[in-house]
Amino acid sequence: MDNTLSIKCPKCKDILIVNRITGELIEVRSPLLEESTGDRFEDALKKIKMNAREAEEKFQKAKEAEKNKKQDLDALFEKSLEQAKKDDPASKPIREIDLS
Repeated sequence: MDNTLSIKCPKCKDILIVNRITGELIEVRSPLLEESTGDRFEDALKKIKMNAREAEEKFQKAKEAEKNKKQDLDALFEKSLEQAKKDDPASKPIREIDLS
């Protein structure tokens, strides 16, 4: 028979490992997930999968933002290029020294 007893705290959800004979607290295990299954390896695997999913979502959002940023910069460049073609290329810009 195992000399340890696992008790789950209803308030903080920690798992307390207690020696059955002496009543001594051996270990306090904090849950890895809010909805813990009780199996630490299974909880760790779920947490890893959840983190990987979140990382993939963040990557896709960043990729889409970069794509939109590139499109916006291309549109701004095209607009500036059209404006430059409309302006008279032979005229020089007026400098402050020319005004005095």
